[in-house]
Amino acid sequence: MSLTKKEKIKTVFKLLIEPKVFFSLVSFRSFGYLVETGWFESFKSGEPLDVDLKPIPWFTYSAIEFISNRLSKILNVFEFGSGNSTLYLAERVNKVTAIEHNENWFQSILSKKKSNVEIKLVSSETVSSYLQPLSEDGKFDIIIIDGLFRNECIKVSVGHLSKGGIIILDDSERNDYAEGITFLVKNGFQQLNFSGIAPGIFFRKCTTVFYNDINCVNI
Repeated sequence: MSLTKKEKIKTVFKLLIEPKVFFSLVSFRSFGYLVETGWFESFKSGEPLDVDLKPIPWFTYSAIEFISNRLSKILNVFEFGSGNSTLYLAERVNKVTAIEHNENWFQSILSKKKSNVEIKLVSSETVSSYLQPLSEDGKFDIIIIDGLFRNECIKVSVGHLSKGGIIILDDSERNDYAEGITFLVKNGFQQLNFSGIAPGIFFRKCTTVFYNDINCVNI
């Protein structure tokens, strides 16, 4: 949420009369967690990047750290919604299949993708047209839901997981997705929430991994 001009002036004034807080905030630009994670690079560029300017998912940092140590070249991933996560995953898994409804963004990711990435431009006019590619492509070890119609994506994804497959839902703190989360829990999935900040943003969000006892990421 952006501040009004009056609120900005009030904030600056407050910092000036609290020098300890002010200098602590300034120091964060030189060292610490925000520097180590590449948060400032993400903030400046408007896209999720690590400290070396390499693409990363727009998940919470705790989720990125958790999943990065569990990915392998035997895994196949499907993404509802493409982006820097697509490029990040391509370096770490066997194959990434992603769908995208925004043509400009589709072209951007298409120009950067590796040979093990298949990205499909889909229509967002109806739920069925958006979901169709998943029905055509079999089963996947990881299905990432970070696009449109997320509750519907959740429900259809269960039938397209490989044995031990998991679902990752981003922005899972939103009440809009409570229906989908309830559906997964009723179908026996356990959930692991990763709450905190994400690249370039400073409000709390959540990325959740849904899994069964036997799963491909050894939870």
